[in-house]
Amino acid sequence: MTGAAGGTWRITARNWFPGVHRTSVDEGGTGMDVTIGDRVSGRTAVLVGRSEELTLFTRLLRGELDRNVLLLHGPGGIGKTQLLRAWSAAATAAGRPTRWIDARSIEPRPEAIAAALVDIAPATVVFLDGFERIAAGARELRDDVVPRLPGDALVVIAGRDRPDAGWFAGGWAHVSFAMELAALETGTAVELLGAHGVPPAPAREITRWAAGSPLALVLAAGAWQRHGHITPEPRLVATLVRLTTAVRWGTTHFDALATCAIARRTTLDLLADTLEPKADAAAAHAWLAGLPFVDQVGDAVTLHDAVREPMREHLLGARPARERELRRRVTDHLYRLGTLGDRSVLTDLAHLLRNPVLRWTYCWDGSSRYHADRLRAGDTEVLGEGLIARGYPQWWAASEPYHRLAPRNVVVARNDTGTPVGYAVWITPGSAPLEVLAGDEFGRDCLSFADRVCASTDVVIWRDSIDLSDEEGLALAMLNIAVALRADVANPRHAIVPLFQHNQRLHQFCLAAGGKVVPELDRTVDGRPLCAYWIDYGAGGLRSHQRDQVYRELGLPPALNIEDVRAALESFSVAVSLAEHPLAVGIGVEQRAESVRETLRAGIAGAFGQSPKEEELRRVLWLRYVEAGSTSGATARALSMSKATYFRRLNEGLRRLTEHLVAQSS
Repeated sequence: MTGAAGGTWRITARNWFPGVHRTSVDEGGTGMDVTIGDRVSGRTAVLVGRSEELTLFTRLLRGELDRNVLLLHGPGGIGKTQLLRAWSAAATAAGRPTRWIDARSIEPRPEAIAAALVDIAPATVVFLDGFERIAAGARELRDDVVPRLPGDALVVIAGRDRPDAGWFAGGWAHVSFAMELAALETGTAVELLGAHGVPPAPAREITRWAAGSPLALVLAAGAWQRHGHITPEPRLVATLVRLTTAVRWGTTHFDALATCAIARRTTLDLLADTLEPKADAAAAHAWLAGLPFVDQVGDAVTLHDAVREPMREHLLGARPARERELRRRVTDHLYRLGTLGDRSVLTDLAHLLRNPVLRWTYCWDGSSRYHADRLRAGDTEVLGEGLIARGYPQWWAASEPYHRLAPRNVVVARNDTGTPVGYAVWITPGSAPLEVLAGDEFGRDCLSFADRVCASTDVVIWRDSIDLSDEEGLALAMLNIAVALRADVANPRHAIVPLFQHNQRLHQFCLAAGGKVVPELDRTVDGRPLCAYWIDYGAGGLRSHQRDQVYRELGLPPALNIEDVRAALESFSVAVSLAEHPLAVGIGVEQRAESVRETLRAGIAGAFGQSPKEEELRRVLWLRYVEAGSTSGATARALSMSKATYFRRLNEGLRRLTEHLVAQSS
């Protein structure tokens, strides 16, 4: 079968669940090869020996099998996505509307899953690919989402893991069945390779070590076409990728492929920011989309999971300097998206980190086992019983009112059966539930500390971060990122994180993030010491902190932020201070100080346009900081501004100057 992956293979089906027997699949089969249009990938899919699967799906479309949920499963690289694309094309050819959903584009939250399946028209065939990424939401999908679809809709769900028993219990046993995609048989594998131009003798040799993997076979065929022979190395997939692509160092294709290996998702805009200025980003994006190990997810392309790490190792291992530069460009692109209001970049930035202590806190890595959800009926009792059973009755007594009176401030982690296995309670100055806080001394003390020390409303207090799962870490990480995305502070400057002494992983994160213990918040609760960390992410907030963490891993100084620029301007006449500034270059105090002054002068001159307002911004900065001895009051009077207008212009000017200097240094 040739689809977006460009490969051709036949997939063997087995292990049918009740209601569908192998003989019934063969009934009416033509035994002929079929060519159909693939509207998902925009190309033509050539299906070699796929009449059984096409016949089965045709019978489903006609309603002959009395099932409307098909659960497709098999290991990575076995061809699930390509089969779904062929089925999608068959549905379209039959006049049925289709909806294609890739789980990589969905956050592991029930409401996000539900949002992807809204407004489904009658008779629609829904294809949900990559389900293993959101498998913890299976119960909500069954209980809340699929039952609301039109009765004549057909739902096809593809994932790596065998469907859980819930799909075949109760009423679901009458509407669902599963299909496993197994490794290809030798004869089919040889036929596949022959369709790609590989002669029988080398085709039989390839099948001996390709282990029936469609991905390996397609890559091997591409490598054979380029080189005329293949001698596989121990790292099979990595070797085949290298032989198939044959990209040369220093080319646009090399940089595009390397970027795709680095970034979680690669959009056209990201490529435009990452590739060299004269490179054709659109052509590079199209080239990536046509590779046999690259999938298209919405407007982004992403490497097959089995390929990403081998690709990084083989393409970038020998070019560490290039890897660092491309990762920096990806980081800068994501940071800019974040400044425009895209909060999801927190997860994308975390993906770029190699430090596991920092990475786990803001990644969806546990999404196959856990998902974040709102508080539901019965959760409070389960969580309370679990926490009390572990010896925390006092702590639960102070936490329970949030569940009862302020559910908006509670996030629940669920496992793949829908059982709550942890929760987080968050508080911000703007969302503090006063009714609950009246009885929560610790919560009041956290808010008081934030008001007195942080001097900012951009504060998130993790009042609770409780993981009751057997595998500590993944559920907690799910709660952390859920709070970061849901709290009414989009880019917090400060975080206050209480935790018990035994929670070593969270201790490690707080320390790695620069957190400091707040002695006045120390408590003994339920006979255990409780402490709280205060993390100041810096003037640029959590988003800038993540960017700077990536920079540190790359061996680069932290990116310039508005506080750095303000400090330099306020020290404009103090050579000793300027000489220690990150902008300083040269030898000796005076030379280094003057280098900063020149950078600031040039920045103020170049950061603004020619309109009256732009000129006003320029003059505010120049008169306040560059002109010797100017004060805010004197500057406001010189510009005939009220103090309120003056400070608005000053803050906007500082922001614009910082953005200009950052762009100049990129």
